Amino acid sequence: MRATQEALLAEMRSWGYRYVVTPTVESLAVLERGLGVQQRRRLFKFADGDGSLLALVGERTVPVARLIAGKLRSQPLPIRLCYSGSVLVNEAGRFSRRRESHQLGAELVGAPGAVADAEVIALAVRCLDAAGLRDYQVDVGHQEFFAGLLAGLAVPTQTKVDIQEALAGRDLVRLETILADTSLRTAEHELLLRFPALRGGAEILEAASGLVQNERSARALEDLRRVLSILDGQGLGGSVQIDLGASRDFDYYTGVVFEAYGGDLGRPVVQGGRYDHLLSGFGRPAPATGFVVHMDLVGETLQGSPARRALPSLSAAVAWSAEGLESALRLGSSLRLFGMRAVVDTQPRSLGAARRWSAGLGANHLIHVTGAAEAAWQPRAGRLRKLPPEQVVGRLAGGAR
Repeated sequence: MRATQEALLAEMRSWGYRYVVTPTVESLAVLERGLGVQQRRRLFKFADGDGSLLALVGERTVPVARLIAGKLRSQPLPIRLCYSGSVLVNEAGRFSRRRESHQLGAELVGAPGAVADAEVIALAVRCLDAAGLRDYQVDVGHQEFFAGLLAGLAVPTQTKVDIQEALAGRDLVRLETILADTSLRTAEHELLLRFPALRGGAEILEAASGLVQNERSARALEDLRRVLSILDGQGLGGSVQIDLGASRDFDYYTGVVFEAYGGDLGRPVVQGGRYDHLLSGFGRPAPATGFVVHMDLVGETLQGSPARRALPSLSAAVAWSAEGLESALRLGSSLRLFGMRAVVDTQPRSLGAARRWSAGLGANHLIHVTGAAEAAWQPRAGRLRKLPPEQVVGRLAGGAR
């Protein structure tokens, strides 16, 4: 998992995103500036020694926004940042099977428009490639598309909230139940149920254009058309599809949103989108967009995959007899200086016992040091040779097998 994380961060750095560290504990008042009621309910909260309320972060976009408006206020916009860390939510199974999960993310702040939206989507695709995922699909939608439809409905505000939550959770059964309790006309009812199933390429946008009659939804379709065109120009059209049912359940999202699904998990491994109003709550208004990678779910997806990264192998197991400890310690240090992973035993062993110990460690090479001038060297699938310790180091450093 650490190797996968480093591969993703390296990809983000190659796009100009700088790594920042944000706290796991924040003032509840700070988090409330960016989170809605439902998100605040999921936080783990506790009291500080002075009685003030604190919370464990349930996502890291809000802490990054505070950082940009605070310590990084003098930095010119746009600014590109990336980060990694644990998040905790008081709702098991939200991001993983545990309440604590690990997220890695990127934020592009100060850049409006389709070009910026396309950049973070393209970066997310490249991160999925860097993680070793091959069977994935990125669904792109727009928060304003359904907002435009809901704005014209003659239903109570709470019903609109319930509809939004059902859409975000892709719970079409619940959506139909909610709509059945409203006074919506049959045409409106069927329209709301139809759009979540509309997925595909540019043809979906054309079909939707003939069905919506409000300006907000029409602008959303035009934004999606522009983003899709830019991604097609980068050769990423095959990885991306339009999903007019895509909707995020964080209140701060305002525009293009996207999710990536990998394997058969049924849950997105990447989620992101535009949030143009969040930084206003921290005193530095700026458009922004970004995404997070749920590393726990990436790990689950990679389990059993041919692309799964192998654990780093142990280059050498260095054993020693009673007279060989000092030489063995020097030999281990020399191997590490050449970038090899070497373990030096903590007790003397016979050659036979050393072989069993080395096999248990899975070392590529066994070196058994019997004195200052002699060592027995045996590759995992090779014959035993006796050489001075410095020659063993030279052979291994030269790539000998």
